[in-house]
Amino acid sequence: MDISNILKNSLDASALRSETISSNIANVNTSNYKAKRVEFENQLATALNLTTTKENHIGANSASQAQVTTDNTTSVNENGNNVDLDVEMVNQSTNELYYSSIVSQLNGRYQMLNYVLNN
Repeated sequence: MDISNILKNSLDASALRSETISSNIANVNTSNYKAKRVEFENQLATALNLTTTKENHIGANSASQAQVTTDNTTSVNENGNNVDLDVEMVNQSTNELYYSSIVSQLNGRYQMLNYVLNN
């Protein structure tokens, strides 16, 4: 799997995670709403451990797509809602740092390419 595709998928997962966290925050007082989470890093690790014989081998890119899951195991409020605002705010901050670090990596790659092309 090409590093550019990994970084693109990481940015996509971070954007989806931001939307999901925002949705969780917006529904903090909704009865029986269950918090949603984005699963990406474990799937990315699985995709990177795949041994492929060809670049277009089945599973080489599909396993690194982010998926939204629902947390049905906990209940924080009496109304069945399990969104914890403090946890969501920490998750949002963590996701912002994650996004910024990926953008920095992409910028570094593009600067190297620009240097090679211009010199």
